[in-house]
Amino acid sequence: MAMEIHAAEEDGAILAFLTSQAEVEWACEKFQSPSAIALPLHGKLSHEEQCRVFQNYPGKRKVVFATNLAETSLTIPGVKYVVDPGLVKDSRFESSSGMNVLRVSKISQSSANQRAGRAGRTDPGKCYRLYSVSDYQSMDLHQEPEICKVHLGIAVLRILASGIKNVLEFDFIDAPSVDAINKAIRNLVQLGAVACKHDAFALTADGHYLVKLGMEPRLGKIILESLRYGLRKEGVVLAAAMANASNIFCRVGTYDEKLKSDCLKVRFCHHDGDLFTLLSVYREWESIRQENRNKWCWENRINAKTMRRCRDTVLELENCLKNELNFIIPTYWLWDPLVASVHDENMKKIILSSLADNVAMYSGYDRLGYEVVLSGEYFQLHPSCSLQVYNQKPHWVVFAELLSISSQYLVCVTAIDFDSLSTFIHPLFDVSKMESRKLQLRVIKGFGGVALKRFCGKSNSSLTALVSRMRAIYMDERIGIEINVGDNEIQLFASSKDIEKIYEYVNNALIYETKWLRNECLEKCLYHEVRAGASPPVALVGAGAEIKHLELGNRCLTVDVHLSNVNVVDDKEVLTFLEKSVSGICGYNKFTGTGQHGDDAERWGRVSFLTPEAARKALYFNGSELCGCVLKLSLSRSSVGGIRKSSFAAVKAKISWPRRYSKGYAIVRCERNDAQFIVDDCFNVLIGGRFVQCQTSTRDMNSVVIRGLDKETSEAEILEVLHKTTNRRILDVFLIRGDEVNNHSVDAFEQAILKEIAPFMPSQGPLSNYCHVQVFAPEPKDSFMKAWITFDGKLHLEAAKALQHMQGKALAGCFSWQKMQCQQVFHSSASCSASVYAFIERQLNILLKSFKFRPGVCCNLERNENGSYRVKISANATKTVAELRRPLEQLMNGKKVNHCSLTPMVLQLLFSKDGIMLMKSLQQEMGTYILFDRQNLTVRIFGPEKKVALTEQKLIASLLALHDKEQTDIRLRGGAMPYDLMKKVVEKFGPDLHVLKETIPEAEFMLNTRRHVISFSGKKDLRLQVEQMIRDFARSVGVNGSIKRYEDDNIACPICLCEVEDCYQLEACGHKFCQSCLVEQLESAMRGRDGFPVGCAHEGCGMHIWLADLKSLLPCEKLEDLFRASLSAFVASSGGTYRFCPSPDCPSVYRVASGMVGDLFVCGACYAETCTRCHVEYHPFVSCEKYKELKEDPDMSLKEWCKGKEHVKNCPVCGYTIEKVDGCNHIECRCGKHICWVCLEFFMSGDDCYVHLRSEHPATL
Repeated sequence: MAMEIHAAEEDGAILAFLTSQAEVEWACEKFQSPSAIALPLHGKLSHEEQCRVFQNYPGKRKVVFATNLAETSLTIPGVKYVVDPGLVKDSRFESSSGMNVLRVSKISQSSANQRAGRAGRTDPGKCYRLYSVSDYQSMDLHQEPEICKVHLGIAVLRILASGIKNVLEFDFIDAPSVDAINKAIRNLVQLGAVACKHDAFALTADGHYLVKLGMEPRLGKIILESLRYGLRKEGVVLAAAMANASNIFCRVGTYDEKLKSDCLKVRFCHHDGDLFTLLSVYREWESIRQENRNKWCWENRINAKTMRRCRDTVLELENCLKNELNFIIPTYWLWDPLVASVHDENMKKIILSSLADNVAMYSGYDRLGYEVVLSGEYFQLHPSCSLQVYNQKPHWVVFAELLSISSQYLVCVTAIDFDSLSTFIHPLFDVSKMESRKLQLRVIKGFGGVALKRFCGKSNSSLTALVSRMRAIYMDERIGIEINVGDNEIQLFASSKDIEKIYEYVNNALIYETKWLRNECLEKCLYHEVRAGASPPVALVGAGAEIKHLELGNRCLTVDVHLSNVNVVDDKEVLTFLEKSVSGICGYNKFTGTGQHGDDAERWGRVSFLTPEAARKALYFNGSELCGCVLKLSLSRSSVGGIRKSSFAAVKAKISWPRRYSKGYAIVRCERNDAQFIVDDCFNVLIGGRFVQCQTSTRDMNSVVIRGLDKETSEAEILEVLHKTTNRRILDVFLIRGDEVNNHSVDAFEQAILKEIAPFMPSQGPLSNYCHVQVFAPEPKDSFMKAWITFDGKLHLEAAKALQHMQGKALAGCFSWQKMQCQQVFHSSASCSASVYAFIERQLNILLKSFKFRPGVCCNLERNENGSYRVKISANATKTVAELRRPLEQLMNGKKVNHCSLTPMVLQLLFSKDGIMLMKSLQQEMGTYILFDRQNLTVRIFGPEKKVALTEQKLIASLLALHDKEQTDIRLRGGAMPYDLMKKVVEKFGPDLHVLKETIPEAEFMLNTRRHVISFSGKKDLRLQVEQMIRDFARSVGVNGSIKRYEDDNIACPICLCEVEDCYQLEACGHKFCQSCLVEQLESAMRGRDGFPVGCAHEGCGMHIWLADLKSLLPCEKLEDLFRASLSAFVASSGGTYRFCPSPDCPSVYRVASGMVGDLFVCGACYAETCTRCHVEYHPFVSCEKYKELKEDPDMSLKEWCKGKEHVKNCPVCGYTIEKVDGCNHIECRCGKHICWVCLEFFMSGDDCYVHLRSEHPATL
């Protein structure tokens, strides 16, 4: 609202009311404008900082974000606009719980009017109320009286001290509730200040002392108990500090300034809680010389004003004790925060006696926090609590008050001992019974990260559902399950009676997920589809990249699963049923579509099996009942009969035919002033076998009328003749048509079209698998019937033939003049996410607007159900689609960032806070949008081409620099680390870690007290050095000076035998490796092709590396290479059962024939025909042995044929085989020699041969 006022209204300061310091600081940080300055105003600011709101800032509007401090306490000059949310954070005593609670509530009408009055003190102003008139009218008229909001303890004490026996009869000016009075009396009884005598309440000795002290009873109780334990100084300071607890530490300013304040506070934090911490602060402040105290407060982020107020309270109490109770308070301290003593225990007893009603027990579960024993509600320790500095949760605590904002917190908390509590008698709760309510913890380890992710489900949906189910079954809303991703462990929280059952259930669920990971297979095609109606063979690749099954016969491996009610059956129950009934499941894909209807509404998903036999066996259980639902199973249509989902876009065609007869004349629309030229060009022209007459139209000077047309002639035929006759541009041609004719219904037309198409479609399956026809019902005035035909994307050649066959032809049952016109329409689409669309919306609209001027082009922008956007393009030419898609794809898909240095480890930096800030800063600086795909670890940049290129350069350079100086967190808690390690680190190295910075100046350090980590930025070797320093220091820290064993997590990589770098933990066995070493192992297996299946290299392990790991370690291209290498290893180790296609580099595989006769193998990749027995080209009707001989001696068959035949001989010169059927014994060979058939003597001429025959073989002439 403040931003809107700043943008829309005239000059004048803005005052916006908020409920807390945190909200004020957040608003100041978020309000960014070069023409304005945002200023905070709340009670914890120093006087100098508060004075800034009274200053003027020339040229800039003053925007003040304030708590209700600005409501009545002061007037800010120049305020013209007030923003009032109608809320205030107010502290009040709740008699129902007996506790002080700080929570956000509605203001009163008087406060609302007071806030409105802040505007326009000097000039006319406006108040923007962020609530309705009805909300205003429902507010209280005036602020609730203070006596109704505070604990009535001191008031009741004074009433009883005045002699009134029945407090309820006292005449209050603003009477509090009866419940509040009774609660105050019960609390005073608990404090020992009031006792019931003769059915009336009277003050005890302590009660009289408390009246004399004149302060809140519980603070007075602390002083009285301290006197009894001899801790006089400590008790007085404790009471004063407790009264000002919320204002002693200053945590204001920017984020970095708040972190610095947190670090400075650590050294004061006491392991027994906030009150001990406040004593430590006061003790040290008191020891500082008075003139140096302000400086000390500033250096330690302590509120000097509050410390002076505490000192004044201490002095007042000392005087009161001396004068009223005759107690002298010493100047020395008995209690020392650095030395453990009996005084610590006594101080806890003192605090417990004062806050006995405010006891809370740790639930055993961090998410629940502490259970307040009197109310049973759960609260967290406030983030500022001193106990947060230590890595342990005290089992029992007492607190001063409750804070209820967005979450509920315990404030001013002190740890107490069970022994002290057990000896303390409280009438409203039993300590031993409370102990039995504590939740138990069970930890499950030994499962990999992927299994845990699957166990949790998308966006933790499965984990949330499981927790809800457990809570419902065991009727306990406290049950919780936490996943520790870093340590790959699951923490279970439940009561002692339920923990074992829940442990067993969750452990079984994890085993179940692990089993699917172990059996998971990836279906890989041996090659891409190249023939219509056919599917490539597939291989199932499992753990270790091992080929589990090779399916060469297009048999189905997948079953579609439908349930009559998908929502009532758990996924695990479906898979368990199929596994028990069939076994051999190697994967499943859950259908996650939304808004599905019809059959899709019952679709559960798809299950893959290791063998086609198992898939067929699953069908036996079709119709079975499962959890009250009917289970429907069918072979997946994507696998049956080779009809897999096409990788090509569908082929669409638009068909039209006339439904009204022609009247014999047509109108031709042309360019301006071209009509007469067209008439001259078309004089005496022949159209459809007739000479027609052309003349200019009397109605439209830019049109030509053609008369004398045959009624069979169509617009297409007219246009074809006109294009050949004239060079003038024809805009349109249409026939003047008469009445409509009734041929068929829409369904009948569809069937007639399908009948025309059927001969051109494959015959392996039903026609509906290959094409779909939709005929549109005509409007009364339509001249044409229209239809769409959609063909399977693989059948583009068949579709073209079918359309060519139908072009110009009339359907069965139609008149001859109802000729079909076929126009193939090409489609494409491009999509983008909602976030990308929000950035490119203006550019996209401009681009789509330019498309609309292209003839024959149709563009539609659609918003999908998931919020993403898709642009559909259709045109009558592929070239047009390609031209349109290019700029659209560039805009909607962005520029993918490719760089050899951007390894997965580098890209994972974009998950970090620094990576996110880097992307945001680049987006703001360059005016581009950066999209990080977390699943595939890819980055795309959207925007103008030049800016995209520059953004890419800067992103790569920044990421590599960030990787070189990667910020890592050095943990200060967990494992065997000392619980107080963070405080010891601050004491050793300083709150700003200056000792570490001096030791290693090349690195940067920052202590994050909320997360218990040291954020390190620097080179890797320096990080290892710092980790070792912290590790050595942790080893030296222990209870009472003893050395505490520290768990050394240095692990050697089983491959390189060095310390693990970029650790990767295998899913199957949990062994840790360098990620680069695992990648090298896989690449070595690809090169050598003898390392399959790939197993864990850890000594004695050898477990196959699961598919989940392979997909994480390798990009898609490398995964494809691994599959090819595994396939080669599989074929090589098959003992001759399988062989690759003989064509060079052909990826297809066939099964070798086992019998004596080979079969035909037609390669789907290269179309080669091979004999499966002898592995050469196919040779029908000839045995493999004979074909081999024929290949070795091509003339062998001729020789075989010649054997035993006297009329067949060979030429003695060239060896040519000659068959003599009849005639004389003179034979002329093709080599030119003349041969005597009787003795095979040859001659140079026929005369010489005849001379020889007469002389040597006269009988044969």
